[in-house]
This record gives sequence, structure tokens and C-alpha cells, in this order.
Amino acid sequence: MTPNLAVPTLVFALLASITVCSNAAPTVQKAIAEAPAAVGAPTAAATQTTATTSLESAVSGRSVDGQLNALDRTRPFPVADKRAYFTNIKDGDKLRSPFRVAFSVSGMGVAPVAAGKMEGTGHHHILINRSFPMDIKAPIPFDKPGEFANQQYKHFGKGETETVLDLPPGKHTLQLLFADHLHVPYYIRSGILNIEVIK
Repeated sequence: MTPNLAVPTLVFALLASITVCSNAAPTVQKAIAEAPAAVGAPTAAATQTTATTSLESAVSGRSVDGQLNALDRTRPFPVADKRAYFTNIKDGDKLRSPFRVAFSVSGMGVAPVAAGKMEGTGHHHILINRSFPMDIKAPIPFDKPGEFANQQYKHFGKGETETVLDLPPGKHTLQLLFADHLHVPYYIRSGILNIEVIK
């Protein structure tokens, strides 16, 4: 008698669907129990154990091999984790102008101003030698065109996450401030960095 090899293939295909849809488990187990016996086919008890393990893994947030599943690896940051930060410079750095500055934000998406109002998104600003804005409803101002000696506000309305700053020699403070499409701050910000531009 020739073994029916289609049955094990069907059984394994049905098992794979169990991890996707837990409601299908009783139907799959019934189909496995009613399938004709075949050489090398798993028993109903073994199939039920595998199905239960797969379902428990899906519900627990772990993959079968114990690693975090896609839901946990892609979960958004909690509200408390929303912050802006510089990625390539730190407090106390001595730099030569022009210098590259890279920055990022956690818990929010970066979008250009042209995209309009999009929940949970905004763009970066760098405050240079400026204290934190007092008016929480006012848009962040713009520097005058061609300003060099008194640069205060850098806008990155195209969604940029890095720039090149050209500052005059001396000590400066830098702080990131994340704002919406109208440049109104969310008050997601970095700490203040004290840097020195050297000749």
C-alpha cells in the first residue's frame, strides 16, 4: 500500500493557519482527526500540543523560539518616551564651523510641513543661544534671511534629521524643539547642549 503524502502536507498547512487565527483551532483539530491515517503523519495528540503551543506563543507575545514577536518589536513608544535628542554631538563638545549636526525624536513621526496636519508627527527646530519659548501657543519664529552673528532659530520643515551649522567662534547653546506643521511646539525637546566653536 502506497502512503498518502498529501495528508501530512495538508496537516502542516492547517497547523500554520492556527498561529494566525486562534478561532480556527477547533475546526483544524477536527479536520486532522478525521483525516485518513498516513505513514509519518503526526498523531492528533501531537498536533493538538503543537497547536496549543503556537496559540499560547501568539497570545503571550513571544514567538515559538522565545524571541519577541512582531507586535512587541513594533509597539509605539509610550507617551513618557517622547523626546528629541542630538545623535552626533554632546554637551561640552569643541567644534570647528561648519559642523554637521544629526538629530532624532522618539515617540513621534517626522513629516514635512507640506504634508499638513498629521496626528503624531512634526518636524525639528534648533534653538541657538535661546531660552525655551514662554508662549506655549505661539509658532517658533524664523531668523532673518542671511543671519549669521545672531542665529537663533533653525527650522527643518522638509523633515530633515541633520544639517550643517555655521556658527561664529565662541560658546553657544543648542536645544532641539519638536513642533507641528504650523511650527507650534509640542514641547518635546532635548536637553541644552553647551558647545564651543573654535577657530
